Amino acid sequence: MSIKCFKQKREVPINGVPQEKYVARMQVGEKIDFERISEMIAEKSTVSKGDILAVLSELETVMCWMMEEGNPVTLGLLGTFYPSMTAKACDNSQEVTKDTITKFRCIFKPSKYLKKKFKEVEFVLDDNQVHTVKSEKLKVKSEK
Repeated sequence: MSIKCFKQKREVPINGVPQEKYVARMQVGEKIDFERISEMIAEKSTVSKGDILAVLSELETVMCWMMEEGNPVTLGLLGTFYPSMTAKACDNSQEVTKDTITKFRCIFKPSKYLKKKFKEVEFVLDDNQVHTVKSEKLKVKSEK
């Protein structure tokens, strides 16, 4: 199966000057939620959709708990979710406190298997039309 792409005309900053360029962009499909995933798994197994939904819901809860405790969570062939944070830099160690931590987030690192599968992904140009997008960020920067 291939991922559909399209041509996009964009303003791209080159040396601080916005210039029109053309790039290939991926056509993103619909989000697949637990409901749909459970239906797909139920079709391929003897486990009911309700049981699968219950397990996926618990997985979600336990993963959140583990991440909040600072534990990375590995999901086999998918990869690992790592808890991470950003913090303000301080001039000396006495200034470092919990208040200098600015953000808690999650970093996902795919497994070797998934990285290999990503290299095998094929793309197909869906149509020959050019879609135009003007970036608000670029407009604001170029007007200053």
